[in-house]
Amino acid sequence: MFVLLLVFCVLPQVPGLKVVQTSYGRVRGITEWSYDKNHKYIFKSVPFAKPPLGNLRFAPPQKPESWSGILDASKYSAACMSNSTQTSTPQSYVSEDCLYINIFTSEKCLKNKCPVIVYFHGGAFNLDSATMFPDKFILDRYVTEDVIFAIPAFRLGVFGQLYFGPSAVLTENLLMFDAVQAISYVHNEISNFGGDVNQVTVMGHSSGGTLVDALGFSKLIDPEVKMFQQMIVLSAPGMFGFYDLVVENSFVFAEKLGCYTGAKVDRPNANIAEIVNCLRKIDGHEILRMQRQMEEVDGLNFRSIIRGAPFMELNGKLADLKKETSPRNLVYGTTEHEFRTIKYRNPYISGCFLDFENPVAVSRHFDDMLMDHIDDWINGDTAGIFVSAATYAAAMSNAGANVYLFETRQKPYSFHVSDMQYFIGIHREVWHFKDMDILDTFYSKMLVNFTKTGVPSPKWPVLDPTKMNYLELKVDTKNKSGPVMLDGFHDQEMEFWFGEMTEFDKNVTKIVIINVCIGLTRNSFQRKAQGLQPESHEVSSQLQTEESPQSPILPVTSAFGENTLPSKITTVQTEKEYKKTAGSILSQWWFYLVVALVVMIIVLVIISLVRSKREEETPLLR
Repeated sequence: MFVLLLVFCVLPQVPGLKVVQTSYGRVRGITEWSYDKNHKYIFKSVPFAKPPLGNLRFAPPQKPESWSGILDASKYSAACMSNSTQTSTPQSYVSEDCLYINIFTSEKCLKNKCPVIVYFHGGAFNLDSATMFPDKFILDRYVTEDVIFAIPAFRLGVFGQLYFGPSAVLTENLLMFDAVQAISYVHNEISNFGGDVNQVTVMGHSSGGTLVDALGFSKLIDPEVKMFQQMIVLSAPGMFGFYDLVVENSFVFAEKLGCYTGAKVDRPNANIAEIVNCLRKIDGHEILRMQRQMEEVDGLNFRSIIRGAPFMELNGKLADLKKETSPRNLVYGTTEHEFRTIKYRNPYISGCFLDFENPVAVSRHFDDMLMDHIDDWINGDTAGIFVSAATYAAAMSNAGANVYLFETRQKPYSFHVSDMQYFIGIHREVWHFKDMDILDTFYSKMLVNFTKTGVPSPKWPVLDPTKMNYLELKVDTKNKSGPVMLDGFHDQEMEFWFGEMTEFDKNVTKIVIINVCIGLTRNSFQRKAQGLQPESHEVSSQLQTEESPQSPILPVTSAFGENTLPSKITTVQTEKEYKKTAGSILSQWWFYLVVALVVMIIVLVIISLVRSKREEETPLLR
């Protein structure tokens, strides 16, 4: 009798099963019993697209097929294919069959409908997964607060970024099409799991935040604000890759696997269908092995989305993306030091966060300047996060939405992943302090409040773009201080990048134009007519160092923030002379006199040639 009573007492703690009917069939998840009868349910590995296998590898996602019977949703699927040395969280089980969504809900939500968060993970579009987060944290922080939490997967690395240029065979940014398909699935199916389709917030951290920026600011994806109504963006680098670099990397990848054997000059006329069909026949793990080899040996990565479909026109302007957005309430956050913990730096410029006409020249010029200011500057990656936060937040506010901007400055140190312990339950430090625990009590609560009401805290005023007011998120019990509102979010970085670096970019463009006039640059206008960047961003032009991709870099203390910088950057002499020309020659009056004389001589020569030709064509007198 005692044993039976004991079994009865512990029975509510044993996970059970829950079945939900969707448009595609029934799914059975697991139950976390609760004494208040608001039981929590987790539905893992719910398919939102067909498995991207066979002919669907390197193809846009397709809607899942229906099934009969009950689909087991009690276990996580494999993570999407990834295998990088540059991660501290390698995934133990990976597969191409990974386009699933994990949904956390409750009995109360199934009865009354609850607001929804759709979370896109970070990892530079190359690492991590939708299956790596602790279930209990999500249930305790979100589902207990009557918020449904959904985490979709998307293809990583070359599987989601392979691109050979415009063709009818392969589109750019496959991983973004995965994300759009996941959001579409949520819009159509989340009500079956207790979600309110009119209260959907899309959330992302790091590259996941950049993904959310692209989704939320796009006038092409959801301009009528039907699929999702709010955004939460955390530590988004805002880096968009170069068109030429992605195409170049893709051809190099195909060459290494024997799927393209033509010459480099013949690439524009390559048979993309044959290349893709060849790559589809290769084992997925062999593809993954080659991707890792390119990363380790050649220093070439698939780690970015480019400006193009499905969120904007190919090689369009980020300024236009921000200016033409539909209003969505937005929480935008950064950390004080962001990339302090990075040990290695990519040997090439992986992308840019502003509309520079000459981004490679700008980035190299900045790196050279950085070496002269190593004690008081932050690097470009961290600057990209701060400038992106300021510009996207201001743009959404100007569109008419309520925006809440913040920066975490919690001691002992706030960097790129330190906030994750507060909102998704990972990357908790070994040495943990009381003030951090206090911050932990209300950080995720602010996100829950925003998801449910559109306001993270009643005492947090909305962003005024003329003030750039933001919440400094910090708890200091020793000095009896807490979060406080401040003005001028990263004014120094904004002034520098929109001032000095923008001016340098304009000066480089002037030199390019002058070179065109004297015949030194022949294809710039052709590239512009094709909608491409005015300078080459091929792999050969990206290399900045003579060291290996894993060269160690020095920790740097900065007045703007603390980060890590390369111990040595070597550039060819002609590049330095080029930068000096942009910065000094253009300021000399005699330079323009010389240019005027050269142009005048060219005009006179042309006139002379035309006149000579006409004289030769004049009939002789008889």
